[in-house]
Amino acid sequence: MAIDFGQIVLAMLQFSSVFLLIWSLFRYPVRPEPPITRRIAIELGLENRVTIFEQPVIGQLMGFAMLLAQRFPFFRDKIRQNLEASGNPSGYSVDEYVSICIASGVAVGALSTGVLLLQLSQFDLLMVLVMPVVGFAIPMWSLSEAAFGRTKKISRKLPYTLDLVALMMEAGATFTEAIDTLVHDEPDDELNQELRIVQSEIEFGATRAVALQNMANRIPLDALRSVVGAINQAEALGTPLSTILKNQSGMIRMLRSVRAEEASASASMKILAPSMLILMAVVLVVFGPIILSYLEGNLMPW
Repeated sequence: MAIDFGQIVLAMLQFSSVFLLIWSLFRYPVRPEPPITRRIAIELGLENRVTIFEQPVIGQLMGFAMLLAQRFPFFRDKIRQNLEASGNPSGYSVDEYVSICIASGVAVGALSTGVLLLQLSQFDLLMVLVMPVVGFAIPMWSLSEAAFGRTKKISRKLPYTLDLVALMMEAGATFTEAIDTLVHDEPDDELNQELRIVQSEIEFGATRAVALQNMANRIPLDALRSVVGAINQAEALGTPLSTILKNQSGMIRMLRSVRAEEASASASMKILAPSMLILMAVVLVVFGPIILSYLEGNLMPW
């Protein structure tokens, strides 16, 4: 039997390419960096997470996805921003959430391939390539929606919170005391949760300006950045903080009214095209039979 050296060389090249790919992925291990809230909880001995990474069997399987996630360079900044904006109740690090996306992509791809083979007895290469991308995008979309929803709730509560803090400061409370009152009265509110993180950072030694700026960096909200900048400027210049908070609250409400007016003005233009289509449909329904009868000669003109 003749030896086909071409097939041997091709097999060796295929094996080498797969080996080099795996070796390049896992050559330099990278330690996952947990978020600041988890690092503080670990140092205080308060971490008690219950996620898929703490499960005995699934956690071991997720370890393989974690190895890939540590080498995945895409979407990391976006995931970090969305984790911080969503509150990150499970304390996921960026590597952990990327590994969840990778595991979801593999699971959806394997499931769709299995369904194709079992139900249709065929192999669709396009489906095999597209479905893992869809599976990877599902956790990304879910996280983005959670971050958007939480940011929207914070935006709605911001002017009301500013008014409360200003009223308490005018009654004799300090800024820190007013924030403490808000956090203790309604601890589950999204904005109060961020203010509680600000308090914790100040207790750990950060200045109030730095802690507030960190909050503005976590929440992608222009109104919140404006408020934080005004507070820090008032602290530097010695301006009464209660007056600044009232002015910021009034500006936020004024901007909302302007946006509402713009939205109502644009809505009338957007509804014009559907209204014209509906009107044309009504005309065709009412006069269509008459026009057809006239064209067929069954209806004589008056």
